[in-house]
Amino acid sequence: MYVLSYLFIVLRPNIAPVTTMLFGLTSVLLVGWMNLADFSRLVDFNTMFVLIGMMITVSILKERGVFSAIAERIVKLGKGKILTIVTLVYVSIFFLSAFLDNVTTILIFIPILLYICDISGIDYKLVTANAIFFSNLGGMTTAIGDPPNIVIYSASRLSFVAFILYLMPIGFLIAVATLVVTLRDMGRVDLRMEEKEQYSTPSRVLLMLIPFGLVVFGMAFHEVLELELGIVALFGALILMFSERKSFQEIASEIDWDTLFLIAGLYLLDAAIERLGLFLPLITILKPFARSVLLSVGVLWGSIVLTGFLSALPVTMIMLAVVKKLILYGASTKLYWALALGVGIGGNLTPVASMCNIVGNNVILRYKNERISFGEFMKASLKPVLTGGIISSVYLLLLK
Repeated sequence: MYVLSYLFIVLRPNIAPVTTMLFGLTSVLLVGWMNLADFSRLVDFNTMFVLIGMMITVSILKERGVFSAIAERIVKLGKGKILTIVTLVYVSIFFLSAFLDNVTTILIFIPILLYICDISGIDYKLVTANAIFFSNLGGMTTAIGDPPNIVIYSASRLSFVAFILYLMPIGFLIAVATLVVTLRDMGRVDLRMEEKEQYSTPSRVLLMLIPFGLVVFGMAFHEVLELELGIVALFGALILMFSERKSFQEIASEIDWDTLFLIAGLYLLDAAIERLGLFLPLITILKPFARSVLLSVGVLWGSIVLTGFLSALPVTMIMLAVVKKLILYGASTKLYWALALGVGIGGNLTPVASMCNIVGNNVILRYKNERISFGEFMKASLKPVLTGGIISSVYLLLLK
């Protein structure tokens, strides 16, 4: 059932959430977990609440034009210079993806980049593929940046601040290196785009950032407040819903139920496999190397390669079960950072490596009637992925 689930994830991603949940539910029933009390232990509802809360928050901010206003300001700051605007867009995607859903940032900025490409003659496939790379890299740098990190955060019990301290600096360094490679590949473009004369940001848009800022503050200090991250995210979302007079029925369509079903199904599958001991052979092989400084590098590169072809979230769930056991046997907790870096960088390898890639490619198809092919995507991604992997390897070897 595990193999079947992954085949559906790779080959039929449109129905993968349903099949994964179906196979996951069947698996736990077959191994003897028969009641709902068991399910509450097997599925990490803290992770689920974080995802639901952030999805609702992002949906309301998007509806109120917060992200459109940010995009307009970026174009204004670029003063019509194409490469400057593209660079600012990439930097904005990186930092916004650290605290928002990657898919949202891609949905906002890819149309802007396609417009820039139309008037400048730059290769739109290269420009938009790079935007996806920066979104995945940004999502890698915080505990709430993307679903894999949320899962790692919840399982590791490491602090929200620790994720920023350990992943943001290296993520930013990788992003800078990727930017250098990217701009060199794009070459020199001296064209300018026409600037709008007036940009105005409604005061209501600015006010909407206040509750979002409070949510981020609450997440950063949730341990001091003795609150679970999921409760903070859900509480912030409910405050926004109340302030906007939104019913749950109105907002429910904006929640990505497919992702929630996929994650829940993967939790159930992993629980069944762990109960049957199917991970034990791999753990037994790696156990003698638990204290080796090279183990984290192995986890990093294994995650990069597997993520490229199996997708980020499933690989996170597989590797997390192994990493947790190795840490119990004396391995360093930096294996969590190796996994987060590997999944984040590997998410840039192929067009099916993360949900952000799939959605971004669908947006390009809608505007251009043509996708970025598997080969074209890998041609654009190979140098950034190798660069990120090498930088991360050095970082992990130096990390105490």
